[in-house]
Amino acid sequence: MENWYVAQTKHAQEKRARQHLEDQGVTCLLPVFSRVRLRNGRVRDIAPQPLFPGYLFVRFDPDVVHTTAIKGTRGISTLISFGGLPSVVPDHVITQLEAGWEGAPVTTDAPVNGDRVMIEDGAFEGLEAVWCEPDGMKRAILLLTLMNRQVRVPVESHLRFHITARGVAA
Repeated sequence: MENWYVAQTKHAQEKRARQHLEDQGVTCLLPVFSRVRLRNGRVRDIAPQPLFPGYLFVRFDPDVVHTTAIKGTRGISTLISFGGLPSVVPDHVITQLEAGWEGAPVTTDAPVNGDRVMIEDGAFEGLEAVWCEPDGMKRAILLLTLMNRQVRVPVESHLRFHITARGVAA
């Protein structure tokens, strides 16, 4: 019987593994997402990244395609197993992943004044801020709430962030 399983891939070889498995007639799912980054005063998109780096969802029937054929595929390290048997992923989980990620539009819209953003790196990683208009060629201004006070913080060039809410002024 055909089921969904999780295959662990070798480092950064999710796409290669997916291609080789699909060539063997195995259905694959590699959910991806995209981000934006501030670089040199401009908002740039980053190439879509795997949602689960190092893993790939595969659908096959172990009676038709043996697990050793999957494990022996280029780019695949192993199948996630418990008690010596490959772990089955419920269909409803895959359905939710497909609905939420597969075919979702990749947004590279630049934030506008008043948008809430979540900072993903640097000294302010994990903090939510309000985006203000860019200041010059290499900076942007964010409003951060620090110690119960809003502070205008200039942000240097390669900040990673994602927009959490549109046009919500604080």
